[in-house]
Amino acid sequence: MSRLLICLLLSGVATVAAADAPRTGTFTVSFSQSTPLADQHEVAERLGMGNLSPGASIAPSSETWHVYVPEAYSGSEPYGVLVWVSPSDSGELPHGWQSALKGHKLIYVAADRSGNSQDVVTRRVPLALMGLAGIEADYKIDISRVYVGGFSGGGVTASHIAAGYADIFAGGLFVSTSHGIGTPDMPVPALERYRLMQGRGRYVFTAGSEETDNQIMTTRAVDAFRALCVLRVDYIHIANAGHGNLEPGPLERSLRYLDGPSAVGASESADCEKQLGERRAATLAAVRQALVAGDAARAKERIGEFRTAFGPLAEPEASRFESCIAAGTAPAACAATDTVAP
Repeated sequence: MSRLLICLLLSGVATVAAADAPRTGTFTVSFSQSTPLADQHEVAERLGMGNLSPGASIAPSSETWHVYVPEAYSGSEPYGVLVWVSPSDSGELPHGWQSALKGHKLIYVAADRSGNSQDVVTRRVPLALMGLAGIEADYKIDISRVYVGGFSGGGVTASHIAAGYADIFAGGLFVSTSHGIGTPDMPVPALERYRLMQGRGRYVFTAGSEETDNQIMTTRAVDAFRALCVLRVDYIHIANAGHGNLEPGPLERSLRYLDGPSAVGASESADCEKQLGERRAATLAAVRQALVAGDAARAKERIGEFRTAFGPLAEPEASRFESCIAAGTAPAACAATDTVAP
């Protein structure tokens, strides 16, 4: 479902709320409205995590969210939103974050009972999306400044949300751990959302110098984003820091990047696309080589690798090869399938 349609569905509620005195400061709230974006089938499909039947997996009125609205908010101008995913079952605002959120005119919202022990598809992602929907219903929001973030396991979940819902979130902040697109951990999203990640997305990854394993994981995630030419990426290495949430200083730097990322030069983008095309061609050649050798099993394995690495960019060749093999055609004859018009 498109961002425009969601905004239209909520616009009547938001207009009424804006006319009332807005609630500011730190508080805990339950929301009454849901959003079609949180339907468990929609979530699973967008994240590439199975195929669930349609339906709501949570009732928002039975859940609670921690919210911080900067005290200067009056409704006269739109604010951004930071949807946070905690590794624990408390969405409480981290200590010392108020000043940075005030300075960047950002509203914070994070669900309770959304920690690492909770299911990603049926709880963590729907709770994040319903939290955003609740804020959008009650406040005037700048949809170009809606971000998702998280710490530790919450950072991993947030990275999946940022990719799968790139039409909703303009950027993401992933603290200590995250996944990279185009890897076995996380598929490349559908083409429209992937192009949004490239065109408008901005992403901040952080890791402490004392958390070796998480630095490795984060570096791989950053490299995966950049390899697919999602180039508005900042990697913040925090000196003398272990596994912990952001202190105010690194948070401020992160928010500055999200609100005003460095420009991507035309030559940098062109060079990246050229390298991406070369890697795609090499991977495709490996599929064809297996087919020419008559090894259908190996070809299927290579096609899977092709899909994982390139997602929608693997088309139309991946589907053509798969259809040819499924039809019982000799593998060698399928090798030229990608040159035939669909």
